[in-house]
Amino acid sequence: MAPSKPKAGHVNMMADTNIANLPIEGLRAVMRGILANRPDCTPVFEEQTRQYLGETASRFSNITVIDQAADGSFQTTGAFQQLRKRVCCMVGCGMCYQALPLLQEIVDQVSQIKLGSGQSAIVDQIAGVDGDIIQAITAVQKTLFVESGSRDLSETERVPLEALLKSLTACKAAWVQNSLPFVLERGLEATIDLVNPALAAAPSINESFSEKAPRAISETFQMANVQLPRVFSGLWQLSSPAWGIAPRSKIMQQFSKHVESGLTAFDMADHYGDAEILFGQYRSSSAFSDSLFAATKYCVFHPMTVTADAIRSKVDERCQRLRTDKIDLLQFHWQFYNDPQYIDALKYLQQDSRIQHLGLCNFDTEHMQKAIESGVKVYTNQVQANERSKFSLIDSRPTVKMVEFCDKHDIKLLTYGTLLGGLLAEKWVGQAAPDLYAETMTPSLRKYFAMIQNWGGWDLFQELLRTLQSIGRKHNVSVSNVATRWVLDFKCVGAVIVGARMGVSEQSEENLASLGWSLDAEDQGLIQAILDRSSRAEMFESLGDCGGEYR
Repeated sequence: MAPSKPKAGHVNMMADTNIANLPIEGLRAVMRGILANRPDCTPVFEEQTRQYLGETASRFSNITVIDQAADGSFQTTGAFQQLRKRVCCMVGCGMCYQALPLLQEIVDQVSQIKLGSGQSAIVDQIAGVDGDIIQAITAVQKTLFVESGSRDLSETERVPLEALLKSLTACKAAWVQNSLPFVLERGLEATIDLVNPALAAAPSINESFSEKAPRAISETFQMANVQLPRVFSGLWQLSSPAWGIAPRSKIMQQFSKHVESGLTAFDMADHYGDAEILFGQYRSSSAFSDSLFAATKYCVFHPMTVTADAIRSKVDERCQRLRTDKIDLLQFHWQFYNDPQYIDALKYLQQDSRIQHLGLCNFDTEHMQKAIESGVKVYTNQVQANERSKFSLIDSRPTVKMVEFCDKHDIKLLTYGTLLGGLLAEKWVGQAAPDLYAETMTPSLRKYFAMIQNWGGWDLFQELLRTLQSIGRKHNVSVSNVATRWVLDFKCVGAVIVGARMGVSEQSEENLASLGWSLDAEDQGLIQAILDRSSRAEMFESLGDCGGEYR
């Protein structure tokens, strides 16, 4: 019998020298490169992470994260951020249940503080924990997926969740008693939604927000008998505190501002953190609920056996989280093209009278055609943002094959990723290529920059930016508006989805500037002259049709 391979190997001296001496940003870049090029290494990386976290767990027992200074004021300790980072690592490597007691420890210490005036800094720090709780709860929800659909929490799994819920409830009571605005409300709501959904379905929220009737918007498209704005507000940024975190009160107010401006359509998903919950709370409390439109998703990322009950339960869940008995638009994502059960799933969804309109998400032309030929009525296909799947000036794969099919079958594309994560913007005109190793360089920007390199390089991209800027000055709009307009001028595009950092930043008025005008022949010619020098056609050949990068 051949000897078995050892479970752990020796790291050679020179490799260990690199590990010991690379700056942290360099080491992170190397790790990302390894995992991007060798995804089969990801399980090993996650297992080693779990092992490290397990072996160092004793360092974080009975740890103090909130301290009181001599003058009576409260402040976070150095361990506060360390513990938050540890929680993020635990959630990221599959230890979400083990992360819950650490979050509970933070909440318990937070509940004991009494803040005076001038302590907004610590309140902002504590508010960040709200996003950590939401991420942990979302990770727990993913563990409940089984082949038949989803399962209930086990008694063992419920224990840390109920303990966290108890602590959050007590913390809220303590803060309210001390006349403090409770900044962990979203985490509390998400935990209630998982542990006791019936309680989460309460009909109203406590915060009040000012409202005005939606203004008439300058450009809409028709989907069946519904008129919708050609800009949707995307809520994917609610899925992670990486895009900033805001209390529910600010998010509610920003929903109101979007609606007032005429941006009444919102895109969300079953895995966008608490996006469905927040929108459901807003719409159920709004005086203009009939004007609002929710485009949500049902995404199948794991193998499953499609049954009527399994599909119905997911629709039940969407309705419960959205506080509604009907779904305006349900967009369906299916991960496994080699499993034709997606046709059965779509037929079950089509038969559900609660779904007003059925759409697809990340489907390529071939499989969209199979769905249509099976008798399923599809209203939309969302081409989601990714370094390879965008409908934009850089990656226009939908214009190669999908546009013709969508025009023929009256299917509207809902597109986002159009602005390359912010690189198609005024601030990058005349700038050097971004520093891939800078702390401000996010993972998404790294991916978008890599795509620009494949498309034609930074110098050609600068020519494109300067051209867009010149066209923008002609029409009195921004570079981003011109880039968005280029997409909107395709007949098959219903709307562009622009990410909204709800409660963190406000760009609704700028987004509206993309509407109500069109690029003329001269504008199109200037842009096309640059696109003709790029490698867009080669990108289609190498990457395939839309959605392929997810499979």
